[in-house]
Amino acid sequence: MKTKRIVPVILLLGLLLPCHSKAQTPSYPVLLSDTFTFDKTTAIISWDGSDPANPPYPYQMGGVILNNVGISGIDVPFQLGYLNNGFLEPCNPAAWGVKTWTIGDGTNAGDTYTVSASTTCPYFTGEYGNYENSNNRLDGFSITATYVRTFKRTCGRYRCVTFPVDTLQGGTGTITEWDITPQAPQ
Repeated sequence: MKTKRIVPVILLLGLLLPCHSKAQTPSYPVLLSDTFTFDKTTAIISWDGSDPANPPYPYQMGGVILNNVGISGIDVPFQLGYLNNGFLEPCNPAAWGVKTWTIGDGTNAGDTYTVSASTTCPYFTGEYGNYENSNNRLDGFSITATYVRTFKRTCGRYRCVTFPVDTLQGGTGTITEWDITPQAPQ
């Protein structure tokens, strides 16, 4: 009889006592990293703070794909040295963060918010085999985009419906390439 009571108490204490083991999260060395700015068409207009009026890679500035039917990607000038000559599409679907309203709260036309997203592009790891260590390189990118909310009204036969429309205004981002060579535990 006492055993039946003791077992649940031991289980409960096991759940309530703090765990002092430290979770190990992998930290990969960065091989390449560049920042960019994109416009409302998702075309990249600046690399590493360059002047958009005098682009460093004319006709090859690239662009960002933001979850077009579940696909994310980025086209980077090949001169920057990323895998697949910088054409990183498709990538994993971007993981989007929470909307942060910077003007208003989303209930009025003209309200503005920013949202961040990040993804990796594992499909290009190892594309060159051992050449240039491509088996141990992983590319990915993150962005922070600004959107403005408007409202559209459509009317059918019996009623009208108003719904929000969020329009991209542009944003900034960082593309990174990591060395994912397996590391010995510390």
